[in-house]
Amino acid sequence: MRLPKRWFNRLLCYAGVFGLVFQFTAALHAWWHQIPLQNFWFLLVAPLLCLASGLFPALQLQKEKPE
Repeated sequence: MRLPKRWFNRLLCYAGVFGLVFQFTAALHAWWHQIPLQNFWFLLVAPLLCLASGLFPALQLQKEKPE
């Protein structure tokens, strides 16, 4: 997989990666300080949807030009 060329699809990819890194960092912090997280997996849905809608052609809002 490569990053898309269209700016909005690329922005969605960057937002999804940032969201995943942030959520895993927050989970690591909570684990380290023994703070229980309820339904941690639901927090990953939004970043994964951003990443998927930027990467997969069927979900892209700006259609990529075929190469």
